[in-house]
Amino acid sequence: MFAEFLTLFQLFLLCLTSLLLHIGSSNPNVSSPGDYLANEGIGTSFLVFVAPKIGQLHIWASTLYQALYLFFRVFLPAFISIFYPQISTSTDPLPFNSMSMIGYTFMIMGGFGRIWCYRTLGAFFTFELTIRNKHKLIQTGPYAYVRHPSYTFLLVLLWGFLLVHRRLANLFPNQAWIQTLLSPLGILVILFSVILVIARRIIMEEKELATKFGSEWTQYASKRKRFIPKII
Repeated sequence: MFAEFLTLFQLFLLCLTSLLLHIGSSNPNVSSPGDYLANEGIGTSFLVFVAPKIGQLHIWASTLYQALYLFFRVFLPAFISIFYPQISTSTDPLPFNSMSMIGYTFMIMGGFGRIWCYRTLGAFFTFELTIRNKHKLIQTGPYAYVRHPSYTFLLVLLWGFLLVHRRLANLFPNQAWIQTLLSPLGILVILFSVILVIARRIIMEEKELATKFGSEWTQYASKRKRFIPKII
């Protein structure tokens, strides 16, 4: 009974964290006709509008496949050999171990952290680099501690996602490309690529904020680190 409870609890965590990742990768606001939009170069539209949708599609595909396995394990174990003939029944492909618990914890922290940022900035939070007509420099909530908390929480959320969903490779033991993509090296490449995109975006954001707010931004930025209070 306890093993079944853990499986159902993991099923709940899997769905909850995927929902948080979906929300955290969705644009909370769109730009208005009178807003100033910075020129971010070629590929901005893809990164803002297309890439999140593609990512969400993969997130839910992975979630559904894992959730179905967990459901079958509790209620219809005979169906596992039908829908998952490629895996061995001698090992647990989706173990609820310390690594997955860390992943779920990171996703919950990152997901609710992103929502906190959304609510704190309100209409000023857009995926496009936007300056509203009555834009204000928000210095409350998570922005009282660091300059770019939304990116901090995004990286925490992504790191947790990769720790949890890398187990998808266990459900496809014969698929070399999935094994490579979800290997430790593949995960590091994904994280490094995201960090590069974020670093480039931050440079542009801070340039626009400095232009808009001048000394107010300079004073604000001088007292706060970018990602982690007192550290970086």
